[in-house]
Amino acid sequence: MKNFTEIIKEIKAPSIEDNIELIKSSKAKKDNVENYKISKEINAYNLYLYLFARFGKPNGLLSLFREEDSDQMFHWHYIFEYNDSIIQIMCTTYRIEVFMPTNLVSSQDECISFLKQLIEDIQNYKAEATKTRKIIENWEMIVNPFAKVQKQINIFIDEIENLVSEIPDFKHSHVDGTELSLEEFSKWAQLTEELSAKSYALKCLVPVYIETFLNFTIQILAKQEIKDDRDKFEEYIREQIHIKIQKLHEKCIGFIYPIDWEGDICKSIHTIFNKRNDLLHGNFNIKSLKYGEIGFIKNMPLFKKFSSFQEDILNLSLATENSNVAIKEIEDAQLFMMYVLISLDTSTRKELKRMLESYTLGWNKSTKRFGILFNNNSVDFKVG
Repeated sequence: MKNFTEIIKEIKAPSIEDNIELIKSSKAKKDNVENYKISKEINAYNLYLYLFARFGKPNGLLSLFREEDSDQMFHWHYIFEYNDSIIQIMCTTYRIEVFMPTNLVSSQDECISFLKQLIEDIQNYKAEATKTRKIIENWEMIVNPFAKVQKQINIFIDEIENLVSEIPDFKHSHVDGTELSLEEFSKWAQLTEELSAKSYALKCLVPVYIETFLNFTIQILAKQEIKDDRDKFEEYIREQIHIKIQKLHEKCIGFIYPIDWEGDICKSIHTIFNKRNDLLHGNFNIKSLKYGEIGFIKNMPLFKKFSSFQEDILNLSLATENSNVAIKEIEDAQLFMMYVLISLDTSTRKELKRMLESYTLGWNKSTKRFGILFNNNSVDFKVG
């Protein structure tokens, strides 16, 4: 392994102003430079900790264009001078990029070794590293459970709408002399079963959707005394849905007025959760399973209404998994969520809405707070 002790000891970090002149100078043009892209081999956190502890804030030209936001092409950029050579180290979201003269480093492995030796040199700057650690906030990156459920619901709705548009017309019977061909019927039967399955899956997600929204809201907005008492917090989270909703204004910050459980919006939520209990416990609910009526004298059926063979199969398939019902329940759930949001003051509503829409979140264990670390649009790109 090549030893870079001398280079590491002698490299200097000019000011941004000097770097502008340095880049324009003949020094920058005389070296053959290789661009190395490194991701898993180097811990960018530890590398930046060393560079900041020793050299201070990033001095690279890209630092001039960086705003105080995590949505950046480059998060940090350093430029170093060694004898008559220029070394550049910069960090994107997915990798470190190093521009290194070939007379100093001749391969990817050597570049990785150089960076590792830089990090190891932090032992010579222990006091500075300790100060630097104090200004770094450490966050745990977590998946937003509400955004995850919302995304799956959107997928189901798109799939259901596509299936509905593909299903052939079944509204005819043997009475009027028109029938589906075998090919049409096979396609129709397959699409109908798929529609039934998707609608059922969507219905099962509705109560999960609502409870995830409520639990997310409580996690973000619970009053400090509730958050600080873990037993009280867990007790509230586990309350029955109607109690949890009615206590939102008592347990959480930002509510201008309480949620009216007796209002029409909440009545629809009550109905959804009653249905949820049937789904969850496998209850045999005659009313919800009914798809028609018929009379019998011994073994002879007396039809109250004629239908086609296709209609019978459709009714059997969609009796409890009607796509329109499933989508209506999603709409009722979203109406309830809007109701909760407009019950909040403006600033709290805006912040909660931003967090609900973010695919990923951060959790700071030290300060016990959530935050949005990155936007929803991840971008990668190539330099050079």
